[in-house]
Amino acid sequence: MAIFLAFQSQAWHTDDATGHALADTVPAADGDPRLRIVAALVNPAGPAPEAETVTLLNASPEAIDLSGWTLADRAKHRLALPTSALPAGATLVVPVSPALSLGNGGGIVTLLDPRGLKVHGVSYTRDQAAREGWTIAF
Repeated sequence: MAIFLAFQSQAWHTDDATGHALADTVPAADGDPRLRIVAALVNPAGPAPEAETVTLLNASPEAIDLSGWTLADRAKHRLALPTSALPAGATLVVPVSPALSLGNGGGIVTLLDPRGLKVHGVSYTRDQAAREGWTIAF
């Protein structure tokens, strides 16, 4: 008799050699990331090319330097965030360039820190994206 256990996902990043949690990537006590994706405009009104956006929120009490941070789509295409500091409690609307694809058939958006580690991710459905001009709140 045997029992096999597996995790579909994990809450923090681990060292590939030892399997131990990386000290500076363990989530906060409440599990919330400091910087997160809160909304996306994936199907703006009007003809293509569309002015899609992703909205970020700094939920922490400190400014976050966005140098090296990126957004990624389902196909792992990346878009660099502006190299500036996002003040505590502030939001940032990031214009999406052709480098990143927010498809109208549903998709995912992932926020990566300067080391390329996933900090936050969201997904949206075809039905959510079908509403032209509406911002999807996550």
